[in-house]
Order: sequence, then C-alpha cells, then structure tokens
Amino acid sequence: MATTPAAVHPNNFLEPEPHIVARLKAMLPGVHVLTAADLNATKEEAQPVPAVHVVWNGFRVLDTRSDGRVSRLDHEWLIVSAVRNVRGLKSGADARGEAGELAARAGAAVMGFRPPNVNGPMRLAPAPGAGYSQAGYLYLPLAFLVETVFHSADYFKGA
Repeated sequence: MATTPAAVHPNNFLEPEPHIVARLKAMLPGVHVLTAADLNATKEEAQPVPAVHVVWNGFRVLDTRSDGRVSRLDHEWLIVSAVRNVRGLKSGADARGEAGELAARAGAAVMGFRPPNVNGPMRLAPAPGAGYSQAGYLYLPLAFLVETVFHSADYFKGA
C-alpha cells in the first residue's frame, strides 16, 4: 500500500530547511550541505568538507494580534561555512581565506531567497563569531532572518 506524505502544517518552524538545503546544493556544486541532524550523527574528524551547515537557531516574536491568535515571527537560520585547512595551521590564514570565500558564496546563494511557508525573503542579520578547532577546522557562520506567521488552532477552524 502506497503512502502519501503528510501535509505540512502551516506553523511548521522547520519547513524552510529542505528548501534552503536544496538551494545551497544547487548553487554550490562540490560543497557538502549538512543539517543539524546530519551534524549530530557525525564526529568532527569524519565530517565532509568543504561544507555548509544549515541550522535553525530559534525565533523571536515581532508582534501578536490583540486577540492572541496570530503572531509574526522572525526565525534565525545559521548558514555555517566549514572548512579544514592545515596549511599555515599556526596562523590559520589559509583556513580563513577558504572559509571567507565559501561564506561569501553561501551567503549570496540564500540572501533574498524565499522558501515556501514564509512571509518574505531571507535577510542577513548579525551572526555569532567564527569557531576554530585544533585539527584545522574553521566554522564561519552567517545568520539570516525569515518571517513567518504563527496561527492558533482556532484560527484554522475559522472560529
């Protein structure tokens, strides 16, 4: 018996993820695109690089309608460029150059992109700082905001 995919609930916070991943894969041939779930199952030393990690980083409420049934939210998505470069490990210059180039390409790929189930395009926002590891990995995050509208269950019933 064939099964059909479940309908996507309009309030699904993670619905943009597969669309962001697909966009990055299409725009960055030869670069691995990993989600938080992929990363959770991978040890750092076994992670494929160069890579771009797509990670949902929470949301903030922009405003809520006076009846409390509808809120506008800004969701933050981190697009993290991950490289490993042991040349010049002491200074890290080679890794920074490689990560900076990848971040420029990844950021350009999603800036202004509009996944389904959102109210507007992805917008660049302040991001956390870069992370480094002793094994030559460098992680350079970019942050993007995208607005959604969250509705109460009563809203969908027309109550």
